[in-house]
Amino acid sequence: MLEVFIPSSPEFHIYETPLRLLYEKVQDKIGDDNSFEFICDNTFFYMFVFNGRLVGGIYYYEKNGKLFLNGFANRKMFRINIECLKLSTTWFTSNIYAESMNRASAICLLKAGFKRLKDNFFVFEH
Repeated sequence: MLEVFIPSSPEFHIYETPLRLLYEKVQDKIGDDNSFEFICDNTFFYMFVFNGRLVGGIYYYEKNGKLFLNGFANRKMFRINIECLKLSTTWFTSNIYAESMNRASAICLLKAGFKRLKDNFFVFEH
C-alpha cells in the first residue's frame, strides 16, 4: 500500500530521519543545495512510503513563474518511483517542469508521462 505524508503529518516524523539522510546523501546528484529543512518548509513536499518502507520524496516549487519538481528515492524502487511521480502530477493543474541530472531520472520522467523539451529539460503538460 502506497502512503503519502507531508511534513505536518504525524506519520512524517516516523520516517523523517532516514528521509533526511537520504536527501543529504543524494543532494549533489539531484542538483539542490538547499537544506532538508528548507525544502520541507518552503516547497510542496511529499514523502512516499510503500508497504512500510520509505521510498523517497518529491517536492514542487515555483521557479521563473513555472512549477518545477525535484525528487529523490532509495535505490531499487524504480517501478514504484514512476507510480509516485504519476500520482503526484495529479495534484496540480498547471504544466510541471523538471530537470534530470542522470539517465535513470530521465527514464523515470518519460515513463511517468513527461516529454523531453531539450537535453535534460522535461515537461508534464496538463
